[in-house]
Formats: sequence, structure tokens, C-alpha cells
Amino acid sequence: MPAPDFDVVEFAALLRSLPPHLPISDAFEASQTQGSDSRWPTQRLHMTRWFEAQASLGSGQYSRSAPNHSSRIAYQRLQSAYALVWIAEALGANAATLQTAVDDAATEPDHRRRMGLLRRHLPWDMIAELATRRLAEQRREPGPLGKQSLNALRKRLRATRFRRH
Repeated sequence: MPAPDFDVVEFAALLRSLPPHLPISDAFEASQTQGSDSRWPTQRLHMTRWFEAQASLGSGQYSRSAPNHSSRIAYQRLQSAYALVWIAEALGANAATLQTAVDDAATEPDHRRRMGLLRRHLPWDMIAELATRRLAEQRREPGPLGKQSLNALRKRLRATRFRRH
């Protein structure tokens, strides 16, 4: 059975509810040259905005001919090693698996190969399973997502899209 997919707006809302700083992802990011991710104060903010923007036509160098509503596709397109590690850790990935992924990625100088190594350790199937569990927990215990409808989430995200967090 294929792994579930999520609407990018729903996935962004889930990411927004997760902790912004975690030990493994923070240490990985601190140990590497920041590069293009340096404008984001947290990977949570970076990824919330990344997944939200997928539902639009984008702008500038991130323009696309059609909106993308698939979190799976957005995850596969993502080119930030720090973000992949944060997503997995924030959703509750096994610490040993995560550390192995980080150790392998940290020694790979080629960006594309590094992303491939991380995705082998942190595939979408694993992320989707962790996200499904997290969403089920949040539905049992109303919190940031509670029992809101997807339309209510979209409305709230549109209203807060341009506010800094």
C-alpha cells in the first residue's frame, strides 16, 4: 500500500505545531556551512513557508506553471538538507536512524548526493507514517490543529501568511 499524501496546507499546519529547535537537526545545521538557508531563523519557519507556497504559482525563481498540492512531491523537490533532517526529527523519527543519516550526509561534499543519502535514510514513506501518527495524536488532543477542517486551516494560513513568526 502506498504511503499517504497530504495537502501541502495541512502539512504546513502540522509542521507549524512542531518544536522549532531540536538537538540533532540543530547540531547538524550548526556543523555545516549555512549557505542559502541562513535567512531562515528556524527550519520550522522555513518549511512552513515552503509547504504553504507550494499551493500557489510561486514567484521569481520559484515560479511554477501549476500549484502543487502534494506534500510528497514537495518533499521530493526539497533541496535543503537541514530541512529534511528537521522535518524527520520534529515528527519523531528514530534518533539512531536520524543520527546515521546526518553522519552520512555530513561527510558528503556534493549537494545532490547528500540529498540522496538523506532521502535513503529518511524516505517519504517514513515521513508520511510519522505525520499520520502525529496528526492522529493532535486530533485526539485538540491543540494547534485540533479538529479544524482543511478549509478552516487554509483560511487561518491565508490570514497569517505574511506575518513573521
